[in-house]
Parts: sequence; structure tokens; C-alpha cells
Amino acid sequence: MADTPVPPGLHPGPYVHDIISAGTPHRAHSIFYGHIEGNQLDVRRCDRGFWEHTPIPDRVCRYIALAGFEGVLESGYQMVDHSLITSLVERWRPETHTFHLPVGEATVTLQDVEVLWGLHIDGPPVTGIDTYRSIQEWGAICEELIGFSPAVGYFDGQRLKLGCLARALDTELPPDASDVECRQRARIYLLLILGGHLLSDKSGNKVPLLYLPLLRDLETVGQYSWGSACLATLYRSLCDATNPAKSAIAGPLVLLQLWIWEHIPTMRPDRIAPLEHYPGPYGARWNNDLDVHRVVRHVVPAFRDQLTGLRPEEFVWQPYSEDVLASLPAYCTAGADIWRSVTYLICWDVVEPHLPHRVMRQFGFHQSLPDMRLTDNQAALHSLDRRGRANQDWSTTHGHYIDIWTDRRVHVQDGTIIEDTTYPSDEYVQWYRERTVIYISNPSRFPAFPVGFQGDSARAQYLSDAMSRMYFMAQDSLAVSDEQHSRYFQELGDFASTSLHHVGESRRLAFRPPHVPQEIPLYADPCRVQRAPRNTRRSQHGGGRRRRLRSPDPAIQTEFHGGSIATEDQAGASTVLTPQTEIMHERGVSIGHSVSPMTFPEFTPDRDSHQHTSGQCQGGEGTSAQIHQATLLAHITQGHTVVPNQPRRSRRIPKPTTCGTHGKLGQH
Repeated sequence: MADTPVPPGLHPGPYVHDIISAGTPHRAHSIFYGHIEGNQLDVRRCDRGFWEHTPIPDRVCRYIALAGFEGVLESGYQMVDHSLITSLVERWRPETHTFHLPVGEATVTLQDVEVLWGLHIDGPPVTGIDTYRSIQEWGAICEELIGFSPAVGYFDGQRLKLGCLARALDTELPPDASDVECRQRARIYLLLILGGHLLSDKSGNKVPLLYLPLLRDLETVGQYSWGSACLATLYRSLCDATNPAKSAIAGPLVLLQLWIWEHIPTMRPDRIAPLEHYPGPYGARWNNDLDVHRVVRHVVPAFRDQLTGLRPEEFVWQPYSEDVLASLPAYCTAGADIWRSVTYLICWDVVEPHLPHRVMRQFGFHQSLPDMRLTDNQAALHSLDRRGRANQDWSTTHGHYIDIWTDRRVHVQDGTIIEDTTYPSDEYVQWYRERTVIYISNPSRFPAFPVGFQGDSARAQYLSDAMSRMYFMAQDSLAVSDEQHSRYFQELGDFASTSLHHVGESRRLAFRPPHVPQEIPLYADPCRVQRAPRNTRRSQHGGGRRRRLRSPDPAIQTEFHGGSIATEDQAGASTVLTPQTEIMHERGVSIGHSVSPMTFPEFTPDRDSHQHTSGQCQGGEGTSAQIHQATLLAHITQGHTVVPNQPRRSRRIPKPTTCGTHGKLGQH
């Protein structure tokens, strides 16, 4: 796919790179530059087998409540809109663990986990020694704790397929079942909840067996901080899904959907029969028949358009009022004193910072300019996983982060209470708009043949930004103009101010629009494959191997030869310059970079070279190639950056299929 042109004066942001580094690959930038269309992510979940076996017998449900998962049961099964989740991933920033919305930063916090699902958040982290065991050893543990030993085919390394657990529930628990049998049945349900609902991975049908030993003593299971483990899993899933090369996402995405429904009423369905009293956590009120006729469903561009045009009045910063919190069960507010703790969330190998100081308006406090606490080692934390780390003691590996979690009450962020959280300070808005991604959809991009929903929020936002910039330009000119011209600048400023007032964007005049940088940072295209040579020396075997940067559009590929590197921003880049590339260098055009700042009309050698008549091609050998070379040179000198593919060998010459000693031993 060709790079989308970026007109002068249009930049997606950020303008200041002290939070979001320049050149960081992200799904949002790939959509803006046209590398991907923003296709819907595949939401992986495997909890249907669990909910199909509800209601749960009371004797078993008692042990599940004892383990601290009663609120999850009462919240029930929810369908997840894949498009809604995809649009939220586009707004997620791994650097801050927040959604960058037009109204400011917002995120899912420990408060949301406890209020919506009733999960216990205060307690020791879910971690320990990842002990490696053989299938026979795991079979013996399963026989003891869940009442049966799965067949060998249901094991996948140190994981167990959830299908065998769901099939075990097909057999009803006998009325005279012993207490041991009830506990075993409860552990089966808990494994299904953890592996398919709360801490699910992208396998979609497996649960790590390391959770099973934690469930041995059901009286102590509820003491663990399952809520922080769930939130850490959600953070890691969102960070991973922002990579444009990823096509799937997993984790507790039902929690994320409930969170967005509570904070943006215009994106949530209506409840057909609203409950007057919610016996369980706040998320249980959505365990009802829903009316979806007035909301968008299953359309990524429509959700993206809604988030782009989000107004301050449409976002509810505090959906849980004091009356709501007072009506909830005690387990939904037991950890209220650590809701604003700036600490680390831990779930075995996963460690993610919890940064409520960036979203203080969600707690009714004034939002000051946030610092970058606990974000200096994000890349190192994201590189850790359980693969190849058998018998790893994660409590020792993450000892430093566990210590910070242990002192979580020391790191509770405090602030100044404000009455109206709708509008932040002008200082914060000025700071935020310089450091956030303003445009995900490219407002200058118009499809040739529009198909499906076509939103206008990005274009409306760009026009409002332009009108704001016009207002401040008029004010600056008014300050230095003479009396003769001051009237014209005054009228121009009044026109811009009145126009913004009519469309409800007058608050833009409280802060100056960011200055568009002259040099736009280029972002990597994950669709291109880079292959390093076998040997960088040409004199040795493999040294002449060529590398090709591939793009989804076959007409846009740049080839390098020998030991030259793939991108120009790496040190020591050297390319073989042809007459075309020399001209491109003279014109300052980037060669081999993943993003070109502008594109031009299509040019393909096959199409253009075949437009010549047969009489023109009869000028002798090489005439057609010369015409093609001249045409290509003309396109490049006119500003084209498209370099057609170089011809490749049609096939590889096969090597002799002898025994390998012919000609060496004197006889065969």
C-alpha cells in the first residue's frame, strides 16, 4: 500500500517528543500514513465453555466466592465488539498506559477493576516459581486437585487445553457429593475463569498450569491481588496490540468494554430492563438484555470517528458517584485506599506500571502536568516472558517491583479536589496537545471509491485547528500592524472566533495551537521485511546477497545490494547509486525509508513501457530499455519517489545432484 501524502501544515503529532519518541511504530501512525487501513483486530477469548455450564451449584459457588471471584460470576457473559476494542487500541499509548483521547488522558485503574468486577486488589501479587513438571507430574496434580487426569493430548507443554475442563463439567455433580468433590469442581471453574476470561492469552483455548498449585488452598486464594494481575494482563495486551504487525489481542477485554461504556455514554447500548438494585458489582448491571439500535456496532471507522470527535461533555470522568459506591457490596470498595497508588502491577512474568497520577480527573482531582514516573524501563519489561525460563523464580526476578507494590500505600497520589472535571486547565491542554497524537485518520485522504462508513470528524477537527491558528495569526499581526491594516486583522480574528463559537470549539482560543515542525519524523512500516546478509564481506560465500524492502504495494519497493543496510537512519548506510537514485539524492528524497513524505501518480514500468508502439520499439536492441530508462528518469525528475522493482532471475540454477566426490577421488 502506498504511503498517504502529507500536505504541508498537517502533522499527526506529537510535536514534542519527550513522552512519545519520534519514529516509534504504532498502529495509529500506520493508519495515518496509509500503511494499513486499520483492519479489525481478532479478539481471542475462550470463556463460552464456562458460561454454558452456569448456573453453578450453590455448594460449588460458595468456594468460588471464597476465592474472591463472586463478582465475576454475577457480571455474567458479555459479547465483545471487536471493532470497539480495535478503536481503543489505536488510542492506547504504551509509554503512559493511558488512552490519548481528545479530552485528555484516561485509563482503566484499580478502581475500575474492583468496582466493576469486585476482584480483590489488595494483597500479595500473583507470582512465584514457575516450576517445570512433566506431563505425568501434572497429571498427578490434576488428579488430586480437579478430580481427574487429562489425557496426554490435552497437554501442551506447561499448559492445559480448556476443552477438557469444559467437558468435565458436562457430568453433573451428584447431590451427595463430598466436600472434596465440590472443591475439585470449584477449581475447574476457576481454571476456566482464569484461562479463558481474566488472564487469557492469544492461544484462545489453553490455561497455564502454574495457576493450579495456587488453587490448592481455596481459603487463601482470595488473599492474592487478582485484580492487579488482571489489570497488568490488560495493560500488556493493549501494549502488544499497538504494534501494527499484530492482528490479534487477548486478555480481560470485557472489562475494557465495560469501562468504555461507563465513561462514554454515547458508545454504550441501552438496557431493556434496567435494574433498580444491583446485588453484585457495578458491572453486573450490564448482565441484562441490551438494546443496540441507537449505537454503532462492529464498524471500526465509525468508532474511530466517534473518538476523534469526542467532546468534553461526552466523557464521564467519574461514573461511580458516592451514592453508587455506597450501594455496592463491601468487596467492591475494600481497596479504595490504594486506588490512586503509583506502583507496579505484577502477574508472574508481566510487570506493568499503574499511573493514576496521569488521570487524576477520574478521581475528582485537579490534573496537573504529570511526570514520567515508573516508565523508564518499559522496553525491558515488555521483553520478558516465560518462554525458555523453566523453574524461574519470578518473585526474585521482580523483587524490586514487588517491593514497590508492597509499599503501595506510601505511593498514593494526592491532589486538589475540584467540582467540575469536564474541562482541565489551559496549561494542561497546551501541554497535552503538543505531546499527543492528534490525528489517526488522515483528513486529507479521500478514497477514490468510498465504500462503507466515511467519517468527517478528522476533517472537522483539522478545520477547527486551522481556524484556531488563523485567529492567533490575526492577533499576532494585529499587534504589529499599523492603524490602516489593523481593522482587517481584527475582522479576521473576529471571524475565526465567531466560527469556533458556533461549532462549540471556542475553548480552543484559550491555548495556542502547536507549531507544525518543518521536519516530520518518519515511522517504520512493519509490513516491510528486512533480511540481513549471510556475510557482510563480498569476497566470502553469501556476501553478495541482495536485500529487498517489501511493501504491500508491489510498485513501491527499493532494492539494495551487497552489505548495505536497509534503512537510511542506521549508521554506516551505503547504497549503490544509479542515475535515478543520484537524482533522488540531489532532490533530498529519502531512499529505502519506510515512509515517504509524499506520493505521486502511479508509475509502473510494465504499463508505461507497453504504451509505446511497435514501430518505436524497432530501433535496435536495447531501445525499449532506453525508452523505459528515459521515462523513469522523467518521472523522477518531476518529483516521483516510486522506484520500480529490478528484474530478478526467473529461477535458480540447480546444483549437480552427484554424490559429491566426482572429480576429487579420480573415479566415481
